[in-house]
Parts: sequence; C-alpha cells; structure tokens
Amino acid sequence: MLEVVSPGALLTLQDRGRPGLAHLGVPPSGPADPWSYEVAILLADGRPDGAGDASSAAVSAVRPVNGSGPVALEVTLGGTRLRAIETCAVALSGGDLGAELDDGTRLAPGRVHRVAAGAEIGFAGGTGMRAYLGLPGGIDARLVLGSASTCVAAALGGIDGRPLRAGDVIAPVRRGHLDAVGRTWPAALAPHPARSVDPIAFVPGPDLRHLHGRAVEAFRARSWRVADACDRMGIRLEPHDGVEALAPGREILSHPMLPGAIQVPADGRPVILFVDGPTIGGYPVIGVVPRWEWPRLGQLRPGYGVRFAAQDAGSARAAWDRQRAALAAGTARAGADLVWERLADGAGW
Repeated sequence: MLEVVSPGALLTLQDRGRPGLAHLGVPPSGPADPWSYEVAILLADGRPDGAGDASSAAVSAVRPVNGSGPVALEVTLGGTRLRAIETCAVALSGGDLGAELDDGTRLAPGRVHRVAAGAEIGFAGGTGMRAYLGLPGGIDARLVLGSASTCVAAALGGIDGRPLRAGDVIAPVRRGHLDAVGRTWPAALAPHPARSVDPIAFVPGPDLRHLHGRAVEAFRARSWRVADACDRMGIRLEPHDGVEALAPGREILSHPMLPGAIQVPADGRPVILFVDGPTIGGYPVIGVVPRWEWPRLGQLRPGYGVRFAAQDAGSARAAWDRQRAALAAGTARAGADLVWERLADGAGW
C-alpha cells in the first residue's frame, strides 16, 4: 500500500478508459501514454486482465486497448512523493522523472522494485512528461461508467473524480505479492516509441476543404514547439524559431472529435485533442495522429520541438500492428527472463 505524501503536478488513477461513450459527451480518458501503462501493468503482474499465465499475458497485450483493465498511477512531471505503508512491489515505466527512494536509491524505469515499509518514493523531475506505477493485480478502485480512469474535467473516476492528493491511500488488488520484484522490461527488444526521432505521423483530413491553400504541406514543413498549454485535454502547438503559424482555420459546424484530432483554430496554432479532450468541435481538422503515436504524444512536455509527417490510413494500421507485436514480444521476454533468474538463484525448484 502507498500513501500520497505530495501529489506533485498531477497524480491520477488510470486504466484503459471509457471507449464508446463519445455520443454521450464522455471522453475515453485512460493513460496519456498507453505503451508505458501496459508495460507497468505487465511488469507488476504479468497478467494484464488479472488472470492467466505469461503466455496469456502476451496474447492479451496484442489486443486493441479497450475495456477498463487494471488500474495504475499516472505521474506527471515531478514533485510526487509516495510513502509505502507496507512492503510492496512497484513497477515503474514511462518517462524518467528522477524516481528514487528517500535513502538515495535510484528507481530506474522499466523495472519492478521492492519498496520497504516506511520508505518514500520521490520524483524530482527529469525527461519526458509522465511515468506510470503498477502494483500487483492493479490498484483497488471504484468504477464509474465501467472505468476507474480519472477525467478531472468531467469529475469522473479516480477518487471522487479528482486528482489524488496528500493523505490518499493506494492499495494493490494483490496485497503482499512480491513475486515480480526484479522483473525488467527488455528495452532493447521493445523500446518505448518515444525513443524514435522521426516526425510524428498523422493521417491528413477530413476538413481540408475548410483550410486555406496547401495547409497540409505547410503543417508538415514547419517545426513546432509544444506550448505551455499542454495537458490531458489537448496539446497546443506554436511556431518554432519565429516561423509563421498556419493560415487561420474557418469555424465550421461542430462535428464529432476523437483523441489525436489536430484542429486548426482561428489563430492558426494547431491543437491536438487528447484523451480527456472534447468529443465535438467546430474548428477544421487538418489530420489525426493515429493510436500508435499516442505514447509519443503522452511524453511531450512544454518546450519540446516536434515535426509531423503525413501517413495514409493503411500504413497507420500496419504500424499499430507492429507496435502491438513488439509489446507482446517484450512481455514474453520479460516473463522468461524472470523465470531464468529465479532458477539461477535456486528458487522455484
């Protein structure tokens, strides 16, 4: 069990979200970086749906992300401090936000750590935007509309629909289980998508007729900077190095939106709607960042420079399939490596 000493910039509970409720005005929510969420869950338990062995975990990992699934902690930037009420196994993934114990022991991402009762975990800040903590079996939390994911804007999920605060207690579903301690994610085999230096892919459309001139070409050609207005609702972009913004987008009849949609408002500064973003909007959409690029969006922080490249829908689906296969391969390797480590230590015979 963990007690929140300080929540830092933003600390929330997230599972796989609430897909399929956009017609009710409910955003999907879920992890801003779904890759790191899955890694934390798989490392902590090896069983993303709460049951089964390592092989079933690998199969589950390649399914499209849907349903609520186990609950994890999403840490944003730095300043978070957690105290272990009892000795527990903590899986850490995502951005390297400088996690360490109060005795100075560094907690590297991509690994399950043993945290003794009374010890504190602190996040001093570092690279990336978000880190994820997984506990055995996930975190015990109440479901709202089928999910425990916190959507602060709609006051849904988590604890009373709010971010976590000092004094909140986080309990694992499987208390006292330390079997996963030492399990490591094979980053060489399945690296985090944010390690890519390629431009972020987007599929052009559907509102190009409402944009001026060669809008897609202009969007691709420019270098953008992530503005301070960057959160789970949306990521605002501003021109980098004095480059002009896009020509203003025309206000149009509101229509459905989805995470990854890139709107062009009247000031010509694109906004990428994200997991807690609105489900309708009245600015033209120049393109959509496909699901396989969401882990990279989730690690963008204010001040980062970013470029974009157009991709067709078929290529986006193929990239999504490759990413799920990489996650499955990493899951299988992580489980197998832990088995061999235990055998080498003389355990498990």
